[in-house]
Amino acid sequence: MVSKRAAAIIAVVIAGLILSAATVLYLKGKQSALAEETGISVTGVELNRRMNVLVGVNITSSLDSTVGIKSASLVKIQSGIAVESTEFKPLRQVEAHSQAYIPIGFSLDPEGADYFLYLVTDRGTAVRHRLSYP
Repeated sequence: MVSKRAAAIIAVVIAGLILSAATVLYLKGKQSALAEETGISVTGVELNRRMNVLVGVNITSSLDSTVGIKSASLVKIQSGIAVESTEFKPLRQVEAHSQAYIPIGFSLDPEGADYFLYLVTDRGTAVRHRLSYP
């Protein structure tokens, strides 16, 4: 027979596992629900290898109108989980047919990893860029 204390501990562990799995599925679904922005591309990445930081990115717009970048997130490909994210207030504006620099400041795994960088626009779309570090 299992004591009440052991049963309570088992119930808490099972609830924690269920909550963790639900969180992972929610975060993966949220990122995959964004439509990809084809008119903007990442043309350069600035890294600080001494401090293991993604400092910022250069982006190029081929769109006919100005678009705002409202947030950025860094997703580790191996786990599919966002390890860093930020919202830009005010929005980072990218003029039509121009280039812009977006400062980010995300920490990177010093042992190395593959990432997707998502830049979410005010249109509800996202620019996705694959980054391998180091």
